Order: sequence, then C-alpha cells, then structure tokens
Amino acid sequence: MNYLKITDSLKKEVEHKLKDYFPGRYYKTETNHYHDNRFIQFETILHDIDIHYEYYQGYVELHLEGKFSGYEYNTIWRELVEESYQHQELSWHRWGNRNQGRCRINITIQSADDIIKCFEKISKIFDPVLSPLSAEHGDAEIIMQQMENLESLPPADSMQVEKLTYGILKIKDLPFNNFIIPEYQRPYKWGVKNVNQLINDLLYFKDSEEYRLGTLVLHENNIVDGQQRIVTLSLLLYELFNKKEIRAKNPYQEVQDRIKTFCKRTEFTNEHSIGHVRENLTAIEDRLDDLDDNFLDFLLNKCQFVVVRLPEISEAFQFFDSQNARGKDLEPHDLLKAFHLREIKKLSEKDSDNITKWQDLDPQRLVELFLTLYRVKRWAKNNSGKEFTKDNIDAFKGISLEDKRYPFYMQQIICHFFSSFYANEPSRNIDQSKMEFPFQIDQICINGSRFFDMIRYYDALYNKIIDENEYKNYDSTEDEKSAYKIIRMLNNYSNRNRTGDTYVRQLFNCLLIYYIDRFGFAEINKVVRKLFRYAYQIRLIHYSVQLPTIDNSATSGIMFKTIRDAQSPYDIINLMTPQIGSLASNADSQIKQLYF
Repeated sequence: MNYLKITDSLKKEVEHKLKDYFPGRYYKTETNHYHDNRFIQFETILHDIDIHYEYYQGYVELHLEGKFSGYEYNTIWRELVEESYQHQELSWHRWGNRNQGRCRINITIQSADDIIKCFEKISKIFDPVLSPLSAEHGDAEIIMQQMENLESLPPADSMQVEKLTYGILKIKDLPFNNFIIPEYQRPYKWGVKNVNQLINDLLYFKDSEEYRLGTLVLHENNIVDGQQRIVTLSLLLYELFNKKEIRAKNPYQEVQDRIKTFCKRTEFTNEHSIGHVRENLTAIEDRLDDLDDNFLDFLLNKCQFVVVRLPEISEAFQFFDSQNARGKDLEPHDLLKAFHLREIKKLSEKDSDNITKWQDLDPQRLVELFLTLYRVKRWAKNNSGKEFTKDNIDAFKGISLEDKRYPFYMQQIICHFFSSFYANEPSRNIDQSKMEFPFQIDQICINGSRFFDMIRYYDALYNKIIDENEYKNYDSTEDEKSAYKIIRMLNNYSNRNRTGDTYVRQLFNCLLIYYIDRFGFAEINKVVRKLFRYAYQIRLIHYSVQLPTIDNSATSGIMFKTIRDAQSPYDIINLMTPQIGSLASNADSQIKQLYF
C-alpha cells in the first residue's frame, strides 16, 4: 500500500508541530516497529490514552481502545457515531474484534502538515462531542476514575459447596459481583429480539406478586446455565441505574455496585458477543422511556431465579444436560455439545468460531446431520440405526487427550497433533496453505475441540452432497444419467416429500456422504448411478416404505460394507445391484425413467 511512512524525520517534524498547535496535549509516537506498524497518537479532550486520535497507515483516525471498547462506555460510543453521520468524510472501521472501533477521516496524507491539519479537523469534530459528555455523565474523568478503581478487582468470593443446594433468590439478592462466565461457555447470543421480548414480558407481569425468570445453575461462582439471561439483566440494570430520574434517588446503590463489578470483570473477546452487547444496549436505551423506578422496584424485588449450586463441575453439567429452562429433555446434540465443551481446557479463537457456527445452525439441521452421521456409523457395521437419541450419544464420544493412550488410536493422535502443528506454523501466513484434519465418519472421534471441527466439516460436506450444483463440473450433455441430473431430479420430483420417499432419500444421502467421505468426487457419475439404483429400487417395488424398511435394507444389504472395505471406487461401481420384478402401483414415473 502506498502512503506516507513514518520516518524518524517525519516523527520529529510532527512532534514539533503538535507542541505548537496543541499545547498541553499528550502525544505518543512509535517508530521501533516495521514501517507498516508505526503510529503517532494524540489525545482527545478527555486526556485518556484509551480514546485518542492516531495517524496510522496513511490515515488520521479516532481510536476507541481499552475500557472505551467495553459496553460501560456505549453511550459515549453512540454519541460519536451519531456525530460522524454529519460528516461525509468520516467512516467507521473494524479495530481488533470491534466492528466500529475506529473512525477514519478520509483525506490523503502527503506531509507532516497534512497530519496536523487532519488532527485539527477530527478533533474539532469529536472534542465538542466529548466535552459536554463529561458534564452530562457526572464528569467523564470521575467516571473513568471510578472504573479504574475496579481495574484491580479482588477475585470473586469463593463459594464452595459440599452438596447440592438450591433456593429462590430475588434479582436484588443475586451476587452479580461474584459471577464468572467460564471459558467453556458459548458466546453471548441474545439479540435485540430477545431483549425486547424480555422487557415486554416484565412489563406485562409487573403487577404480579412474583415473576420467575428461570433456573441459574452454578458450579462455585461459574455460570453453567443461565448466562444469556444474567448478561442481559446486567445490561438492563446498568442502563436503568444510569437513567437520570432513577440515579437521582437510587436506593439500590449496593446492587448497582455489584452490577458494575460484574460488567467490569466480564470481558467478551468473541466479536459476535461484543456486537450483541452493543446492539442490545442500544435497544435497551431506546426502551428507557417505558421503564421507570416502579419497573426497577418490580425487577429487583419481585423477579426471581431458582439458583442451583453443585459441588462438582460434572454434576453441574449433568444437571444442565438433563433439562432446559422449560424442564424438557435436551436434544442429543445439546448433550454432546455440553460434554465436548467440558473437554476443552482453554477455548481458542477457532473453538469460539466453531461454537458460533454451531449456534447459528438451524436446530432441525443439527438433528438431521447427527442422524445421518449416526446411521452411517451404525450401518457401516451392519447395526440398526433407526433413530438417534440421548441413549446413543456415546457414538460421538471418543478419545480424550488427557487419558491413557492405546495403540489402536495412536494414528489419530498423531494426525491430531501434526495437523495442529502444520496449521499453526508461521509459514502458513506466507503460503496460505490449509490442512484439514483427515476426518472419517466411521472412525472414533477426538473429544473437545476436534469434535466441533468435525461437525463444522461434516455440515459443509452434507451441504455439498445435497446441492446439485456441486456436481455440475462432472456433467455432460451425452450422459443422460449423470450425478448432476440424478441429484437435480431427487431435489425436485413431485413425490419427493412422501414419507416413504423421504426415508429412501435419507438412505441414499447416507450412502453418498459415506462414499465421498472416503473417495471424494472420484468417478462420481458412475457411483451416484450405482447408489441411486441400490437405494431407489426399494421405493419402486414397495407400495409403502417405512423406517424399518430402510433400516433392514441397510443392515442386511452389502452396500455399506462394500464402501467400508473398498480400496478404490471400482469396488463399488462393479458391485451387482439386485434385479427388480414387478413395480408398485404408486412408483414415481421420474424415478422409473432414471432407474431403467
């Protein structure tokens, strides 16, 4: 990129001009880095280096860092954003994990004078915004000092219990100052819709004698279940306590101090969590006119949690595994998520991304994906695989890296560490090469991070096998029964949603993902024809196809065993498929046309 680099001579010239133009303002320059990482910082009227102007990589920008990136300063951030809308030359950009952490003045810099002029221009825009905020919020420097007093927070009070205890606690009695969100927790996922629904529910029930918000499951002070509500309530209370009318006569100073401590201690690094915090704070601020001191009294004195404390982390997870907030059984994949999160000792950025992708998946899609993988695992060994329930989740529990190692799975341990080493080697930043762990559906999985890698991998693969466009490159006009034409027909024929047809499609999908898992798209046209004939002969000869029909076909047939033992695609292609006699009266015409 071509821009004015910060040399020693440019640094001296800018420093000299800063002293003349902005006497009394603190500035900082860094020229020890490579040219691309050098910067010149210049403080705002708030005299706090966490919010400053900076010349960096060719532009002068306003940077919000440190405590100003946290949601306790969301009001200031929003005022700055609103002011920036009045100036076409300004634009907001990502900074670190923050979507709008820096505001750039889009003026080309060609000299030291240009840097000074841009510092002057951007400070004239934002300093007036920051100055009245100091008074409006009780002097910004005082607020900063108060927050700095929380910098060295004492550790959360130890809360060790020797047996399960539970009780009903009012919101005002919850020890927010001791709550900890552990690293294994999923990101903060509640959005504006959830926040507004919570506020609407509270307003609707505000005349009730009591209102139960759900169950809070704790191991010591770690929140095992209830994170979404606790974080959202802390945001709501934070904004309520800062409302002028409430602040003037606040009788809940102790509760407010606990909330402040929780907010300061809780630092999200996941960009989705940070985004949700900011969006939700804005949504809460938009609702503040509806929320008065009577609402605050109801929230603190009438709203309650059932608080369950368990002495062992395993017991806490078992409790979480056994019920959700409505008391219903969780899906098997939810239980597996909790199990494998426990196996992760420290969440990496990749873990966080994988878990976020998991959370973004349609729950029904997860049910479908796990059922497909479970059936392949079972049918490949000629075992029944009708349904995937919580009694079957051991199929997705495997090797713990902390346990004793046995010879039969050392191959996977070696692959695990080698692929991790390869992916994280610095030279990958140069060659941009990636190596995916060599997953195989019918292999035992590695617990923890690798499990979430596996689900991300097979979700992408499942998308491929059902998408007709993935087969277009292998199509030809001469081939009337190509993989592309078969998959396209299966995705569109009129009877595809009949119960029996959906069961047969599930069998076909299991065969196809098992083959591609082992051999990729090699000889895909010939293989898809073979698998289509093997699976859909069931639909052609049976008037009614039920779940036991395809389960029996999978367990007693030879196709899964053939794929399992195959050394090349031709071991499958050369397999003889059964000849069919008379057709069922409801046999689909499009299926018949492609079959014969």
